Amino acid sequence: MEKDVNVDAQARAELTRRKITGVPAFLIGEDVVIGLDKAKIIELVDHRVIQCEECGKKMRVPFNKGKLKVTCPSCNHVFTTSS
Repeated sequence: MEKDVNVDAQARAELTRRKITGVPAFLIGEDVVIGLDKAKIIELVDHRVIQCEECGKKMRVPFNKGKLKVTCPSCNHVFTTSS
């Protein structure tokens, strides 16, 4: 979803909260990409965000890779997910 920080006070507040000073800025999951870094954007978009079943930590897993064994980087819980 595109937002214009010149007219959307809530979007402007979000950038300030995240200490983002440049535009364009892309929020993809928990990551922020400043500027038009196409390679980074594609890398981030080629994944989906899931949550650890144990601690709730959000993490990205690749699309279309079938059944995946995932280890949470926070709590080391291991679980299986389908992508």
